[in-house]
Amino acid sequence: DEAHTTLGRIDLLSRDTPRYEFDDGQVIHRLWIVNDKAVIGAIQDDFKDRKLYIADGHHRYETALNFRNWCREQGLAQPGDDPDYVMMMLVDMEHDGLVVFPTHRLVRGLPDFSPEQVLAGSAAYFDAETLSDRGAVEPRLKADYDAGKKSFVFAAVQDGALTYTLLTLRDPSVMADFLPEKSEASRGLDVSVLPTLILERVLGIDKENMANQKNLTYTRSADEALESVRTGESQCAFLLNPTRVEEIGAVAAAGEKMPQKSTYFYPKLITGLVMNSLEAPLED
Repeated sequence: DEAHTTLGRIDLLSRDTPRYEFDDGQVIHRLWIVNDKAVIGAIQDDFKDRKLYIADGHHRYETALNFRNWCREQGLAQPGDDPDYVMMMLVDMEHDGLVVFPTHRLVRGLPDFSPEQVLAGSAAYFDAETLSDRGAVEPRLKADYDAGKKSFVFAAVQDGALTYTLLTLRDPSVMADFLPEKSEASRGLDVSVLPTLILERVLGIDKENMANQKNLTYTRSADEALESVRTGESQCAFLLNPTRVEEIGAVAAAGEKMPQKSTYFYPKLITGLVMNSLEAPLED
């Protein structure tokens, strides 16, 4: 919705007092009910030539398809009945309020772990820059993010002190050698570069290990990640930049799914704001 056509309609429909309003302590959720058939029809028309990108919730959508198919197989529903429909929250991908937060990686429980070996193994593809202190982490990550570079901050305890090293990929084209079956969009993701070139190649954490979170865990808090390393709970942390919304769209357009723990959207819709009843409506 590059022209924000639908967003403009929604803005007009939400000028008055909302039907419901909730404050979950972080986000205020307001709900307006639209039952004007002409207005609903206009919004439906907006989507005739559009694609929808499932950025969060593809498992729920797949489950809804399975439920629809099961209902048909059991003779409980026909095409066009309620099981053909599932609730969704649609968000303008260009909306200024849509934010994607990074999900940082924590490594623990590896035998013979050595920060020096990680840095030495990463040197084949990454330039390393030692950062002076904690305060330099976010500014340097953001500078590379704004420049379109693929960078992470490697945090580990060396000589009794927590150290920070910015690792910047020198040549993104090397990803084609490691992930030839993937699209350019998928290969260019930070969350593809890190596991392929460092977690797997240098640390030996394979895809099954990552999926089972045996030696790899996740957090959305950089401070939590660093504290985990400082206390020895984790051996090291990789602090990431957020995935760009346009990157998510490009991966979906290529017919692929995003890697694990790569799309934490904010704000989150509060659970239970609306419910989809699967009960048959009562007869008058």
